[in-house]
Amino acid sequence: MTRTEDLPVLIVGAGPTGLTAAVELARLGVGVRIIDKAPAPSSTSRALGIQARTLELLRPRGIADELLSLGNPVRATALHAGGQRLGGIEFGTMASEFDYILMLAQSETERLLAEHAAALGVTVERGVEFVGLDQGDDVRVVVRDQDGHSGTIAASYVIAADGSHSPVRKALGLPFEGRSLPQDYVLGDVRLSGDLPDDQLSIFLAANGFLAVFPMGGDRFRFMATDPEGITGDAAEPTLADVQALYDRTVHVPARCHDLAWSSRFRINSRHMTTLRSGRVFFGGDAAHVHSPAGGQGMNAGIQDMINLSWKLAMVLRGSARPELLDTYGSDRLPVIRQLVAMTERATKAFNSTNPVVHGLLVRAVPKLVRRNRVQVVAAPRLGQIAASYRGAPLARGGGRLGALRAGDRVPDLRLPEGRLYDLLDPVSPTLLVDGADELRRVCELWTGVLPVRSVTLPDAMAAGPAWLLVRPDGYLAAAGGPADGRRLGRWLEHWLQPAGAEVAAPAPR
Repeated sequence: MTRTEDLPVLIVGAGPTGLTAAVELARLGVGVRIIDKAPAPSSTSRALGIQARTLELLRPRGIADELLSLGNPVRATALHAGGQRLGGIEFGTMASEFDYILMLAQSETERLLAEHAAALGVTVERGVEFVGLDQGDDVRVVVRDQDGHSGTIAASYVIAADGSHSPVRKALGLPFEGRSLPQDYVLGDVRLSGDLPDDQLSIFLAANGFLAVFPMGGDRFRFMATDPEGITGDAAEPTLADVQALYDRTVHVPARCHDLAWSSRFRINSRHMTTLRSGRVFFGGDAAHVHSPAGGQGMNAGIQDMINLSWKLAMVLRGSARPELLDTYGSDRLPVIRQLVAMTERATKAFNSTNPVVHGLLVRAVPKLVRRNRVQVVAAPRLGQIAASYRGAPLARGGGRLGALRAGDRVPDLRLPEGRLYDLLDPVSPTLLVDGADELRRVCELWTGVLPVRSVTLPDAMAAGPAWLLVRPDGYLAAAGGPADGRRLGRWLEHWLQPAGAEVAAPAPR
């Protein structure tokens, strides 16, 4: 393979993160290629949970309905110990249309994303391995195919979505800070004959380990368990008898496991990068952050990484935003990632502890905690990732507020008389939603061709009088105010965007 080709964006890695970037950039009109070392897509289930926030973002992109038709909604979690139900979290408390976790094999999510990418003209180039790169006015990426032939691909930017062992990250010598947690885990996808609910994530705690049961639909379940006593040995692929032994050790509900489809053994790493950008290379998904699978957060974080990054890349490439906008990818996402890694690590340490004192405290504390309304109100949105906010990040500073919404917050996908709010958003540029504040249109004259403006009717609970919201393509609030706050809007636009026809400075590597 001896090929040199210029293009705006090269994506390395075709898991959910890379495929999301391919779909999003292609729909925004950005030329893109995506390569992956693996000769074929993975056929195993791996990540299962698709969270509310991910579904909210994928709905206007035409993907959520297909996921929903295939997945199994889980509406609660329940914790058990000593043969008793300690309590649980009800996802119905989430203020989202998707008030559940959708269980679907990662292989199916990847298949749907790949099909959407192909429909947009982007096909994964498989069996193509990243070898190295060199940065200057662009990025020159050396690749090698399965026959050992090498070539160079020149791109304006590179997205590294190449997994936790990221060759791109290693080639740039970037740190991946954190730790490996001590426990070994066993995974298994089985059919189950027994009386476990198929709309609930069930977690069973014991002094000698824990087992979580994820219902995948029908009678198929994913098991994840610790094995501190080593009763399953150390085989890389535990047997059906191993999975049954872990189940019988921990769970008080009699059941028979059969038809083992897939199993593995793994150890959790809890790590993240300290920057998501190195010059013209951006990192997302497992290449940028890995953590415990507690709560099913990881795949969703990678998908949301790319929806955050893609519109910014598209605006800068088309010359309608200042190059500094690209730095806000890291300033938006890194605080969310740090919080996510810390939260999942704390939960994992608590649930996995074999210390009898810790286990006893947990068993006594859980029933009291989950009975508190505040715990229910806070926990479900965190698990569903609708509570994640970019408040205080550079892109939100000085953006003001409207009612309870502050700049950087997720804007709910309201059903307005004019249509669904997210359906009114421009896919590549922040959209100004105006309710009765017509005088703002003078502020916007300079930005004709860059800033879409929509007249809407906001609910009284959000705005009791004339108001405006500047909403980002990824559904977060950039700025807001009333008729007298035109200067706030103007400052935001002048700081981040480029008027139509303005000369754009070349994006400087950072």
